Amino acid sequence: MFFLLLLLLLFPAAGTTDEGWFDRHSEGWFWYEKIPEPETHKDEAKHLSKTAADQPLTTSWIRNNIGHYLDAAIDHPSKKNVSAYLYLDRLVKEKAERFARIGKQVIESDPMLDENARRPISPAAAKIQDDIASQAKERVLKSIAKISGLVFYYQGNCRLCQLQVKTLQAFCNQYDFSLIPVSTDGVLLPEMGPGKIEPSPPETLNIVRYPALFLMRPPDDIIPLRQGNLSLMELAEQVLQAAEQHHWITPEQFNKTRITSDTWHQTMPNQIIPLLNKASQAPSITD
Repeated sequence: MFFLLLLLLLFPAAGTTDEGWFDRHSEGWFWYEKIPEPETHKDEAKHLSKTAADQPLTTSWIRNNIGHYLDAAIDHPSKKNVSAYLYLDRLVKEKAERFARIGKQVIESDPMLDENARRPISPAAAKIQDDIASQAKERVLKSIAKISGLVFYYQGNCRLCQLQVKTLQAFCNQYDFSLIPVSTDGVLLPEMGPGKIEPSPPETLNIVRYPALFLMRPPDDIIPLRQGNLSLMELAEQVLQAAEQHHWITPEQFNKTRITSDTWHQTMPNQIIPLLNKASQAPSITD
């Protein structure tokens, strides 16, 4: 009798409600009921998928964590800590060696990357390349000399100006440039031949030191080359660069005077863009 009263107290509405606990069949039995996955687990799974590049032993993970392993090995040099760091360090070296090996293969098989394609490594081939560039330089400089000349502002008592005269004479004789010497202190240098005296050079030239050298193309083009001394090689380079920048010669003419070949033509090759876009995607650990 006591047991019956206890059941009535525990389940007072079992007979009056539309759906009692016993009517809901298997609800409450854990092997039938589906337990919802916690939201934190879902968020964590999404986070892990987004950070695949940061999984252990990837380069990104090593870069972010190797310092901690080194600190632990130094501060607490147990066999476990030191071994962990040394294994990680060995892995870095293995990755570097693999990268270097594959990189060498890629460079040697691609003229866009191979330095030997820009300038031969062989001394004999490099000598031929130098000769070709030298011949092209002479042709291009002589073509520039046909449309332009040099204007040399100097002071007769300036020893640096006197030194520059020899270089200018050698340059003009070799490439057929005309030269207009202008003295600003009234002292003419005999080796320069007939010249002009101009105590006050045009302010637009902005001359602050001597010697001052300019490249001029009639009627109005005048390009500063250098205020100060130039060697013969430097003078040739300055004239070539100035002529190319001001479109007196074509980029093709200028490139032929280089001892290195311009394989990229100052822009990234079009075929490289898709490769970079593909490589920007995070690779898997096995890649």
